[in-house]
Amino acid sequence: MEEYQTFIFKLILVSNYKGDKMNILGKILMTVAIGIYSFIPPLADLATDTHVFHDGWLPHARMHTVWLLGVTSSVGMLALYLLWGRKQDPLFNINFAFVLSICVYGSFFLSAITTHLYGGALSDEHGGVGHHVLGIDVNVIAFSLATLLLCVGWALSKRVG
Repeated sequence: MEEYQTFIFKLILVSNYKGDKMNILGKILMTVAIGIYSFIPPLADLATDTHVFHDGWLPHARMHTVWLLGVTSSVGMLALYLLWGRKQDPLFNINFAFVLSICVYGSFFLSAITTHLYGGALSDEHGGVGHHVLGIDVNVIAFSLATLLLCVGWALSKRVG
């Protein structure tokens, strides 16, 4: 019981820490989560033949993919600017960067759970990612962990002073 009380006491001390350390840690976690949707998909989708340059894709589908990559990367750049570059109203910046990022991740999860409605798939067996861990698509695992990082980072970042 004493170990549990000590743990709770330490947790309270950390959560009530006055200063910038928790805020900075939170912003770093948010930055990693934002980087995952801003930089990894363009690298994976433009540097390989699995998406934009896939022989089986229709030209219009390719255009939509490039458009989506541009939108998510632009949203990510704006979110990073809000976190690190804009100095006015830091709490607003953190919250807005969070909301923008939740929109990106939420859209992924919405498209993932509705694939049956439009004949989509989370991965392509013919040249795409196509890997599963414990029966779960790696895209779902990666974006779930990134969303968790984003949420934890947001909770820590809101401790402004």
